[in-house]
Amino acid sequence: MSEKTPILFCIGTNHESAGLDFRESLFLSREDIEVSLPQVIAKHHVKEVMVLSTCNRLEIYGVMEDSSVTAHQLKEVFIDLQRYCPKQKADLDEEIKNRSYHYLQKEAARHAFGVAAGLDSLVLGETQIAGQFKDAAQFAQESGTLGPILKRLTQDAFSASKRVRSQTDIGKRPVSISHAAIDLANRVYGQIKDCCVLVVGAGEMAEVAAKYLVKYQPRQLFFCNRTLSRAEALVEKVGIGLAYPWEELNEALPLADVVISCTAANDIVLDKARIQKSQAVRGGKPVFLIDIALPRDIDTACAQLEDVYLFDIDDLKQVVGENFEERRKAAEIGKQIVVENATAFERWLQSMNLKPALASFREYLDALALQEFQKSFGRAPLTQLEEGQVKAVESMLRSVIQKITADAGRVVHNPPSGVTSEHLADALKSLFQRTE
Repeated sequence: MSEKTPILFCIGTNHESAGLDFRESLFLSREDIEVSLPQVIAKHHVKEVMVLSTCNRLEIYGVMEDSSVTAHQLKEVFIDLQRYCPKQKADLDEEIKNRSYHYLQKEAARHAFGVAAGLDSLVLGETQIAGQFKDAAQFAQESGTLGPILKRLTQDAFSASKRVRSQTDIGKRPVSISHAAIDLANRVYGQIKDCCVLVVGAGEMAEVAAKYLVKYQPRQLFFCNRTLSRAEALVEKVGIGLAYPWEELNEALPLADVVISCTAANDIVLDKARIQKSQAVRGGKPVFLIDIALPRDIDTACAQLEDVYLFDIDDLKQVVGENFEERRKAAEIGKQIVVENATAFERWLQSMNLKPALASFREYLDALALQEFQKSFGRAPLTQLEEGQVKAVESMLRSVIQKITADAGRVVHNPPSGVTSEHLADALKSLFQRTE
């Protein structure tokens, strides 16, 4: 069709295409995106865009008016999103080219719907990604980059996610990175009920972890956060535990047998020296550190310390196998739902792409009818018609035009075998052009 046909795309990397070290280097905060994205939009003429940045993926969903968009162009968009961010991460070009994936049109929609439904997650069927997808859409809306196509995409993604949750058993048992972290802690320690657990952070992941921890009834539960009131609110919400101010993190650490860290900090929170001091107070008792933040909260050098056992997001793969077969079967049904929704979205997108051609055809007919009407009614004997008769002729012309455009639209949307909708739309634009 026209070179101005909107093309939906997705370019990104996730837990399957890249390891934790690389994903961590790609992670962008909301502030990073606010700085980088306007420059990417201007350089690459992106019409609509939304960025999804989580612990397991960085993805760009967007719309370009270029029917010949290439993989190289999309990878340049991804590279520039990193290049223009305040951290100036320009040394990742080659790795991005090798570790990224991209999708167009229906495949981009299908991928988005699968992501929102938790079918593309490290923990199959996890629930947290739906909220993260919604946050990304809201941020794009607030930034003015969520146009009509991405708005419809996100709405349909939420619809697909709800259908997967309600029509399959994938949501029977809530799962997320936080759930997997608690299961891992219970597995490696033996029984969490015999442990003191410290949660560092008080955001969404911390709240999910805390609510799940209650099920295991740890001996003691502590929360430490930069904003004490948020830690206190979390204690009140789950009904157990003690809140520590950030300044007392060093006092809280030696009390914990298990530390789950999930802050939104950009730098290391628990370094080797801090853990070493804590272990000296603990007298060599083992401590299990579980880092589910991105960027990571815990220095990997902590694993070198005696009786310190460090686990990160990628280590959770060891525990996501529990109930995996049940979730996998549910996911297969979920994928069929996603395909159905993606097919419906493609039809909508196609109809949107065809609208300009059909609208142009209607304008041509309207202009032609008006021209001939004025010409004919300016000469006898039509000048002698009464007002009611003139209106009857006008009504007949409008009816004929409506019938012609409806028939044309029906054929364009449902073309005969061997012909595409795009070819028919292009034919309409070529055959029926207004001449001034």
